Amino acid sequence: MALRVSQLKPNPAGKDRGRFGPLSAAQLGAEWVDIKNVGTAPVGLGGIELYHLAYGRPGTQPEWQKVTSFTGSLRVGEVLRVHSGQTRDLSVLHREDLVGADYHGFSGRDAYVWNNAEGDTAGLWEPQSKTWVDKGSYDPHPPEGVVLVRSGSKLVPAGAALRV
Repeated sequence: MALRVSQLKPNPAGKDRGRFGPLSAAQLGAEWVDIKNVGTAPVGLGGIELYHLAYGRPGTQPEWQKVTSFTGSLRVGEVLRVHSGQTRDLSVLHREDLVGADYHGFSGRDAYVWNNAEGDTAGLWEPQSKTWVDKGSYDPHPPEGVVLVRSGSKLVPAGAALRV
């Protein structure tokens, strides 16, 4: 299958400030992951699920946690961006978080998804065949407000991808 975790913005500017008050829809929506059809034919998204590694108590192993599932399809080169938060009208999001995607979806709950202190892995899972379609990981403490791009199996700041 030709789906790929192509970009991820795990640490939007001001993200940690939400600990001290309610999270705004724009702030939640500024955390996102892009899923791209990198193949040569349209790809159906039905039956594909997005997961990430959730960290529990210190010293415990992280566990895969489902973020959302999909319907529809992506034509060649199209990108689906999955924002953190409840489904909302796109007008509440910052323009920079809308540009570069053909479609937008949401995680479905008003909480951040992507880990900063431990790093994380975005995984596309196909439960019917019990296989990972794709996985992309990033290191702990991603820079604030930076979009990470795919370089091999890693998601790295754009400038770092050129040096890999």
